[in-house]
Amino acid sequence: MEYLIKHIGDICRKVCSGGTPTSTNALYYEGGTIPWVNTNEVNFCNIYDTNRKITEEGLNHSAAKYIPANSIIVAMYGVTAGKSAIAKIPLTTNQACCNLIIDESQADYRYVYYFLLQQSENLNRLANGGAQQNLNAFIIKKYKITLPVLPIQQKIASILSAYDSLIENNTKRIRMLEQMAENLYKEWFVRFRFPGHEHTEFVDGLPKGWKVLKIKDCYRTCSGGTPSREKPEYYINGSIPWVKTGEIQDSIIIDTEEKITSEALKHSSAKLLPRNSLLMAMYGVNIGKLGILTKQMSCNQAACAFLPNNEKKTFYYLFFYLKSIREYLLIIGFGAAQQNLSQSIINNIRITIPSEIILNDFERNIFVLYKQIELLQRQSALLARQRDLLLPRLMSGKLEVKA
Repeated sequence: MEYLIKHIGDICRKVCSGGTPTSTNALYYEGGTIPWVNTNEVNFCNIYDTNRKITEEGLNHSAAKYIPANSIIVAMYGVTAGKSAIAKIPLTTNQACCNLIIDESQADYRYVYYFLLQQSENLNRLANGGAQQNLNAFIIKKYKITLPVLPIQQKIASILSAYDSLIENNTKRIRMLEQMAENLYKEWFVRFRFPGHEHTEFVDGLPKGWKVLKIKDCYRTCSGGTPSREKPEYYINGSIPWVKTGEIQDSIIIDTEEKITSEALKHSSAKLLPRNSLLMAMYGVNIGKLGILTKQMSCNQAACAFLPNNEKKTFYYLFFYLKSIREYLLIIGFGAAQQNLSQSIINNIRITIPSEIILNDFERNIFVLYKQIELLQRQSALLARQRDLLLPRLMSGKLEVKA
């Protein structure tokens, strides 16, 4: 198969970055309808919506600018540096995004995306290891890409995107199951429409027998640690999953990007946490977000782990309770001198504890939903591994493709 080598800039109609409207000006954000991507959302995915929107005022008074659907977004710095995503709708981005508007007469945008996915580790090294300490649009424009003829690009992209379509369908199903679980929590513990509520006596606004306690009265908490990066033996051939707060995304955690060794566990503050432990990010971009471990894992020092004071593991209720008070958590976290949450703050948070019968019934219902979520996540992980095995063979031409 014959390949051309070109610079990325040569196959783009336009390469641009974005901008951030002044965050202190409410007119730039309140009531906004224009999708605005932060680099944290650039994580090898299709982007159909954004966490934050800006207004026309924000667009007109900043460097933010629209890019069309099917543009490729590359994170230039931050925790996702070197990662890419596809804009599936017209949207705007912040200044840490390099946006590639592909010339469709030269390249299939999906092929470019998969090429950048394959090159992500190298791009990350450029972002974090070079003298410039970040990527920039000039470096990305000059980055070389190998291109077969357009029909072959399209065929390769179709093969790989079939895997991502299945993963995307699983993700949609996961979101539906998560919404069902959240709706059940709200129905039972916000609206108090739990089984038998019609015959329940209320005292001081709560069903009789329910209590308000502090987190420390119900759970033990601890944080983790980061084994020394100067000791490769703490990471090479590691088998113990090690959670970083960027991986805590308000869902279950089935695996981690990095693993550590038993030696690392012995010589650091990292601890082996039991299955079903709940983690909360105490600082960083994910502050307040939550994750439930599906097996024994460890975590870094930016995560707070909740462990049971007894044999009863009621972590789904705790998960949804803490999620429901996140705005309050952010206020007390950012209102403190240290500008983050701490175990001391978390331990003194008040939590409503329902009756044992209701709590156990809720846990059983949610467990069924989250077992389905876990299965779908594992299917998606397998599909991603299969795609990633095919990726270098297809891109290099070792696996021959006919147009």
